[in-house]
Amino acid sequence: METLDFWVEPDLIIALRHDVEKYAEKISKLRGVLEELSSLRKFVDVRRLGPARSLDVYAVDSSYGSPPLELIGGVFTVVAYGYVGISKGVQDRFLTGALYFSDGREGDISRFAALLEKRLAARLLEAKIRGEKQLDLLVLDGEIAIHPLPFNLAVKGGKYEEVNKVVNRLLRWAIESRTSVVAIAKRVRSRYLSVLAGRCLPVNDKITASAMLQPGEYFSIGKLRDLLPKWALIHYADCEGGGEKEAILKCYRGESAKLSPKGERLCRRLQEFDKNFDEVLTSATYPYLRGLGDVEVVYYVPPGHRTAVRVEVFDSGNIGVDKIVSFLASTASSITGYPQILDAVDQYVRVSPDLVEAVLTALLSKTPGALSYLMWPTNVQKRIAGRF
Repeated sequence: METLDFWVEPDLIIALRHDVEKYAEKISKLRGVLEELSSLRKFVDVRRLGPARSLDVYAVDSSYGSPPLELIGGVFTVVAYGYVGISKGVQDRFLTGALYFSDGREGDISRFAALLEKRLAARLLEAKIRGEKQLDLLVLDGEIAIHPLPFNLAVKGGKYEEVNKVVNRLLRWAIESRTSVVAIAKRVRSRYLSVLAGRCLPVNDKITASAMLQPGEYFSIGKLRDLLPKWALIHYADCEGGGEKEAILKCYRGESAKLSPKGERLCRRLQEFDKNFDEVLTSATYPYLRGLGDVEVVYYVPPGHRTAVRVEVFDSGNIGVDKIVSFLASTASSITGYPQILDAVDQYVRVSPDLVEAVLTALLSKTPGALSYLMWPTNVQKRIAGRF
């Protein structure tokens, strides 16, 4: 049997061994926490998943080469986006893409990809209205809204104003085409379920819901118009405020309270939240954003699986939340636990590092020689190490 030997500095090994032991102890302590979390099921209406009806379904997703290439001229990558659908038993696919080359923040790439994805989703719904597509359910990866929505509108005239327009358009065509839209979060960092405990939970919703549910069960925590104001109180006062929780809540109520600069900032954010969220739901410029208040947050565990799935449901097609969740669970992949249509589009739109390199080479070949340095890597060693 062949073995691979490599040298690791002793100091690094000692540091890593120490952290392994620390995190192993931290994980082992979660057993008691999980027992406490499982008791939260008494605060919700836990139901059994029912029989699934057949639905014509499309899934839209986007992907980009990650990590992006760090060039002197900015961050560069390739974004692919497309859809996969099963309608009347026939598969329908579409794939397209765009380049991202910007001297901005690397985090803007995910927002750029999300905008392309939601635009395509809106066009798909428009095609249904024209009679060109047939679908009952549209599945998105992540969330229905794009940050800073649904919490507040993107600033008018700002670099993110397009978020308001795209999400408004998506919801408009969902309503007018009478198509239900769901968004399934794979990477769950939210702690919405803290509203059940009345305090900031120490783990994310995926862990909490997995402790609460058995395979084949689901529950709804309500619609965003009711959920988010309750969550904001806990998030800003407890999760972020820590020991200043009570003082922040007093400040929020307009009472005198002694706060640190951080506490004062959290109090202001909490006071602004209600106003900002109300502006989203009552915007005259973007009237369909009111639909975000009707988005329902549901957690379910597919039969044969152990981890929960968080799904946002905008049931503008009046299918019924129970029927939608039962359909999603019935089509769960045996490997990932997510609906197979979502796994299919995820594979379809995937971008390889080789494709990013090839597109960069093509762009470099058309770049004037005097400007070719813009395409050079900022860190040659890192680039070489990644390729070899």
